[in-house]
Amino acid sequence: MEHDDATTAQSARGQLIEDALEEVMQHGPTGMMRSVRRWSSGRLSMVNLHVLMALAHAGPLAMHAIAETLDVSGASTTGIVDRMEELGYVARQRDSDDRRVVRVVLTDAGHELIADMATERRERLTLLLAAMSDADLLALTRGLRALRRAREDYAAEHAEPRPHEGTSP
Repeated sequence: MEHDDATTAQSARGQLIEDALEEVMQHGPTGMMRSVRRWSSGRLSMVNLHVLMALAHAGPLAMHAIAETLDVSGASTTGIVDRMEELGYVARQRDSDDRRVVRVVLTDAGHELIADMATERRERLTLLLAAMSDADLLALTRGLRALRRAREDYAAEHAEPRPHEGTSP
């Protein structure tokens, strides 16, 4: 009987995971793409957004690092950065230590675009959250915090060890 209870509990947990996954997956690329297309009269692509977010997160990046981030060739990266530069969101800067290295930086317009997107996202989410009951808001907050903790725990467990720079074995 204990085995049947465990199997039933495992099956119920599997269904809960499946239901949660279905809900999370509803917020996928299609919705993001619709949102991104609104920016800059539709001139901003998902690739452009990826570059903007990478630069906002990591700061100035060398062209090769952007190519690695996007998993594209150097020639493709050049075209992507050219277009983003034309739009005014990024600029190229020569590295002060090695003039052969070109770093891509966010311009003021790039920073402003990211800030505007974050503001709009927050405003839209506020409208949705305001339509929810207090009980649902509490449950959502608890669930999101649990998801963040699980993500952090997973990242900590699966982190690759970093080599110590400047030390010898």
